[in-house]
Amino acid sequence: MQQYDVRAIGRLLAAKLLPLLISTLIGAVLLGSLAVFAMKKQYTSQVLMYVSNLENTEQTDSLSYLNIYSSARLVQTYIEVLEDPALLTAVTPQLSRTVTSGQLANMLTFSSIENTALLRISVTADDPTFAAEVAHVVSETAPQMLQKVVGAGSVKTVGSARQGAKTAPNEAQMTLIGALLGFTITAAIILIRYINDNTVKTEADIKQRLDVPVLGVIPRFARETAGGKKNGN
Repeated sequence: MQQYDVRAIGRLLAAKLLPLLISTLIGAVLLGSLAVFAMKKQYTSQVLMYVSNLENTEQTDSLSYLNIYSSARLVQTYIEVLEDPALLTAVTPQLSRTVTSGQLANMLTFSSIENTALLRISVTADDPTFAAEVAHVVSETAPQMLQKVVGAGSVKTVGSARQGAKTAPNEAQMTLIGALLGFTITAAIILIRYINDNTVKTEADIKQRLDVPVLGVIPRFARETAGGKKNGN
């Protein structure tokens, strides 16, 4: 089985440094341009809601670790309720843009913040203002629905939804991926050609591949042809 010298492979790649650099640059430019000019921009707006297992959130004297723990558990129940299509049906008529319940469901994400009684509402859309609008409408509609369905605890909005911040695409990440792909593909092509090259170039190649001693070498002499040019045949 033919063995390959790691140092020889390193020297091969070093000799092909220019095409490797060019392919790396091309890959970075292509994917970076794709991210900037072709991929749809996505913006995310968030709003936090504080969940309490108390009916009245003003009863701060009654708060304890047990209350906070119970409230954190209640957050999970609230999330399950908010993911019901009933919320989507209540929110869509209040929006300035016509969207279906399915489209709205794809925009919305409900999550809990670990070890807290906070519920996070995240809205991702192709317009930062519309993302904030949806987050605001959901935060205004959710408390009424939660009280009607669960009938336990209370919830109130912490702050207000801000204009969505761009979350996708990540141009820097896409550019880096393009550069890595360009380099990797070109390096792979170079190595495949090297591995499939069975030609003998040096005495060492003969010893390595045939395991026989080299008894002699026929030199190549240059001779002059018509016109004074030298021919190496």
